[in-house]
Amino acid sequence: MYTDELVYELFSVGPVYKCDSIELGPDEVIAIEGIGTFHGVSIRDRVSEALSGGKNIAKLAAKVHRESTRRGHSSLATSAILFGEISNCSRLASMLIVAPVFGSYLQESQRRAPMVRERLLIPAELRGAELEKRYSRVMDKCFHAYKTLSQSGIELEDSRYVLPLSAATSLFTALSLESNLYLLRKVEEDSGIVPAELRVLAEKTIEAARSRFPLILESRLSFRAKWGYYAVSDPLRQPDRVLEKIAGNKPADEAELLSVDYPPGLGELDPWSIGGQQAGSLFRVLTAEALSLAAYHQAIRHRTVPTVTESLVEAAERWLKDPEGNMVVPPSVKSGQQSLNVFTEGCTELLELYSELVSENQQAAALYALPNSVKLRIVRSYNLFNLLSPMGFLATRTCSAAQWEERAIAYKLWRDVARTVPWLMKLMGEKCKHLGYCPEREWCPIILKYREYSDELHRKYNQ
Repeated sequence: MYTDELVYELFSVGPVYKCDSIELGPDEVIAIEGIGTFHGVSIRDRVSEALSGGKNIAKLAAKVHRESTRRGHSSLATSAILFGEISNCSRLASMLIVAPVFGSYLQESQRRAPMVRERLLIPAELRGAELEKRYSRVMDKCFHAYKTLSQSGIELEDSRYVLPLSAATSLFTALSLESNLYLLRKVEEDSGIVPAELRVLAEKTIEAARSRFPLILESRLSFRAKWGYYAVSDPLRQPDRVLEKIAGNKPADEAELLSVDYPPGLGELDPWSIGGQQAGSLFRVLTAEALSLAAYHQAIRHRTVPTVTESLVEAAERWLKDPEGNMVVPPSVKSGQQSLNVFTEGCTELLELYSELVSENQQAAALYALPNSVKLRIVRSYNLFNLLSPMGFLATRTCSAAQWEERAIAYKLWRDVARTVPWLMKLMGEKCKHLGYCPEREWCPIILKYREYSDELHRKYNQ
């Protein structure tokens, strides 16, 4: 299957309003609610008033959206939501799809779902080309390495590190039109690297939006200005050395603390109070991190952690120069020479394929050949929510059920912040410390650091 055979199924859109014989879609509902910011009565009253006055609701909505967008307001486009499912999508494309911070995503996990050969997609850019056969042969070898590792006892979580970004995934998305805008502009402007499947997704997104809220869509797309949308973390861009300028040229080891910044009086507040929680957003820890593409797939979904990533092309350039130093090999794979050989051979096949595709001016297709093991450099910003909340990064990722790379980063972050900000030392901790119980199916000894616990208590708390 080719990457441009991506499927986008629209489930529903919102908001809609139904009352008696009146049924309004997002265009009309959002426009009328927008008018309500000046005239505070219910939508039922506003609709009745408009109809009794002989007004055409559709024309009224068109005028509201046109005028609001012309003034640079994005609140109306933020209110129009698309709920849908994307399938037969590559992991490469999903890195950008889940990047908008104002969205919600449920994605198929390579940690839990085994891969089959048919789901290693072929870049549409290679359809009919001589290189397509070469690509397919390498995918065969790569899948054989994955299967060999899995059958030898290596967990799926670690076997997947040999899989390329062409591996298919599926995901549910709940995104506003505004959150789709970066992708739509990227495709329209041909900005950076735009694989064929992103063009297909953009077309399908526009088609879905046009069928359900054409007025908001056309008004928003007509607004053009520099930085006229909320930027997302985009690894599909040409090299720009942004990470080098921010964090230097030295590759990070797990998480390197760059800075800690907060108002002096913040340390005097009770962080659990309402005021303390509000002020917690002013606390900022910046880190430079190096992690595998496998781990990055999970990192980018922590939407409360602002993230800047280097270009995938830059990561690949380092990998080509020093494969061993710019690849993450799971400890379980390193522990046996046979499994290490299988893993290394699979990644080497992908490296050679990547290099060959680049030499043939197939940069977009080449990115699909990058294995999950390639290191990517990122800079992240953590506030107190992500350091103290049971739903924040540190508590979630120090749990023994978390992905091991992200777990190492979280513990390193904890240690570094504790040394720099001593008053935070005893406030941070794993999820079970904050909750008072283990929310996982099986509990581990971590909770014994904080309280007495047993199988009986675990059953009680999880009923």
